[in-house]
Amino acid sequence: MQENELKHGSIFTHAFNFSMIGTAVVDPIGRILKVNPSLSHILGFTENELISLTLRDITFSEDFVKLDDYISQLLLGKISSHQIETRLLHKHNYGIWTLLRISLVQSNEGNPLYLIIQVQNITERKKVEERYFNFIERSSEAMIIISNRKIQYINETGLKFLNISEKEEIIGKSVIDFIHPDKRNISVNYINRVEAGETIYRIEEIFGRVDGKFINVEFTAFPVYNGEKNDMHVIMKDISEKKKTEQFLLNSEKLNVAGQLAAGIAHEVRNPLTAIKGFLQIMDRESIGSKMYFDVLLSEVNRIELVLTELLLLSKPQNTKHKFINLESIIEQVISLMSTQAILHNIEIKKEINTDTCMISCDENQLKQVFINFIKNSIEAMPNGGPIYIKVFKRDNDSILIHIIDRGSGIPAEILKRIWEPFFTTKEKGTGLGMMICNNIIENHNGKLQISSSPNGTTIGIILPLNK
Repeated sequence: MQENELKHGSIFTHAFNFSMIGTAVVDPIGRILKVNPSLSHILGFTENELISLTLRDITFSEDFVKLDDYISQLLLGKISSHQIETRLLHKHNYGIWTLLRISLVQSNEGNPLYLIIQVQNITERKKVEERYFNFIERSSEAMIIISNRKIQYINETGLKFLNISEKEEIIGKSVIDFIHPDKRNISVNYINRVEAGETIYRIEEIFGRVDGKFINVEFTAFPVYNGEKNDMHVIMKDISEKKKTEQFLLNSEKLNVAGQLAAGIAHEVRNPLTAIKGFLQIMDRESIGSKMYFDVLLSEVNRIELVLTELLLLSKPQNTKHKFINLESIIEQVISLMSTQAILHNIEIKKEINTDTCMISCDENQLKQVFINFIKNSIEAMPNGGPIYIKVFKRDNDSILIHIIDRGSGIPAEILKRIWEPFFTTKEKGTGLGMMICNNIIENHNGKLQISSSPNGTTIGIILPLNK
């Protein structure tokens, strides 16, 4: 089509001239043939000034490479139209962000005649976007933008959140890959709802980090229309500590209920239990009845007494007698107490003190109870014998660290995560209260208990405050 045809096509000319969208007709080599008033207004040039220029002249040089590539694809027939955000140059030499829609007009023979380029000024929108991105980049909460279920953006907090060093490690990856396998079906339902235009508030999810660890998160997701469909903007908060606190409170509540029940029935149960046990022992001595039956009954009565005793330890505050004492002397006494049992199991208990400061304020008997319990566990973990190490370190100026290390087969992960639950035990005669009692004792000493385990053994870490 020649230029005079453009001038005399009355319908085209009317629509072209009065369109609110800036429009240009450009030949295949990029020369501007015709522009409408809206485009002149956007760029600040007169129509005659623009007709003397090329598309390259009015496009930022760093943006033109990508624009030129799409135009080449249009001319080769690989695509029929394209939309791109790019910067055009105003007459007064400043950049204008624009949305360009480019389509190709061909002759009847299929040869390219000219390009029709429609231009919308989106500078204000880009400024808003820039302010928004500056805001979310500095946000203290993790923020992710997802399009077609692939991650398009993540802020700095999000990188730390997922233990990622560079954004390139996650950009372009499917968000589904980062969701716990057990939660993916539910998560896909949430994604469908957001893509349909719904906002999802404060949903708990399990998200995977790149190091393979899973964390509990609370997320809010809302749709943002991008001109074609809804992208998904996600705000995430790490609630792992909150979940731990909830679990701790739940365990505490279990213990509280158990303690109240134990305290309420202790006198009612213990008095008849003492009578039953006494008569059983008398009958056993006088050989009345089967010896095997007596052994079974006495064993079960002893177990009931043990459970009641441990429940009562948890049901009421203990009358602790704190005094300043050298931790090394407590450890030596415990080793002495446990030495006979250790020798019977071909176990050697080795002490290693790596600090000259071991004075702590404590209830000596309660700490002995803790050490004895853990050493007994270590002995039971090594049926073939071996060493148990008790190592004491000065952790910092305010605390001391005691490690009790065995070389047993370790505690499986699924058991380790339940080890603090009351009444959970893997021992045939265990009550499932020993770990809770030890933890309570250490916490009452303003300390902290840690456990790590592998197939090569288990390490109990006890942190206690120092007396300075």
